[in-house]
Amino acid sequence: MRTVTPITLTNSQSQASPSNFQQLIQITIQYPNGVRFWSPTDGYLPAWLESISSSNSANIWVKIPSSIPANGTYQLYMIQDSTLPMDGVYWGEAPQLSSTYAQYDNGASVFNNYWNFAGTTAPSGWTQSLVGVSYNNGTTISGSNGGYWYYTGTTYSGTILVEEMMKVITQASTSGYGEGAVGLTTTSPSWSSTFSVTFPAQGTNPVIGYFFLGSGALTSIEFEPVGSFGIIGFYASSSGMAVYSNYQTIQTSTDAVPSSYYLVGSNAETGAQVFVQWLRTRAYPPNGVMPSVSLGTPQYSGELITVTVP
Repeated sequence: MRTVTPITLTNSQSQASPSNFQQLIQITIQYPNGVRFWSPTDGYLPAWLESISSSNSANIWVKIPSSIPANGTYQLYMIQDSTLPMDGVYWGEAPQLSSTYAQYDNGASVFNNYWNFAGTTAPSGWTQSLVGVSYNNGTTISGSNGGYWYYTGTTYSGTILVEEMMKVITQASTSGYGEGAVGLTTTSPSWSSTFSVTFPAQGTNPVIGYFFLGSGALTSIEFEPVGSFGIIGFYASSSGMAVYSNYQTIQTSTDAVPSSYYLVGSNAETGAQVFVQWLRTRAYPPNGVMPSVSLGTPQYSGELITVTVP
């Protein structure tokens, strides 16, 4: 059985989306393996399944090559076919969703930068503290002496949006400071200098905290509760910064993004342990507003469009 569902993306902002924009589509799918996205403008579009519930409600990121005009629309179609396999090219999934880690992970084809930390060694370009960081299909940061890692493979400039899926395995204490970070730094982090982060005290109840060290330093965020995965994010531009959790803004700052910087992943306070599944950067939506998603009436047996599905 094949189903084709028209999807219209509407950019309601006075600013066009950038080219190679990542669009979030939240939708219920029938055949989790047999999904493809197609556009009359750009052909087949690589898409990445971030999560899926027991009722098949899915969070999907689709890479849109063309810019969506200001106050304009973009047409695409979601093809579902019970006979199609997941191919890891046009349709992939987060690394932990496959029975073999990262077997169908095409995140590198969807996002601007992407790392799933597959295997047991550090990916090219990543630098970490001498102790406290290990890799095994994800990365574990242990705070024996304040573990941390950051990406020196390239220097970034301009607007940045960086996110990671992580969890706190062990808290340092319930009355001390938190653990977990995502952000940027202008110099190579050092636990005793630039990277020294004063986290907000979390108290006896796990909370989400934040701390801005100011322009040119590190922005940090603690994700709790212990043992629960979540997505923490950080955005910086010439007009300010923001930290958020599971796509909900926590706090903003007027500090501007520095002229050049490195990406920073998580760290762990002494006595704590953090696990990171993946880390990515993606394009910022127009004025921070994701284009809306409108679903048309599904058509069956490929009646709406005639295409050869790869």
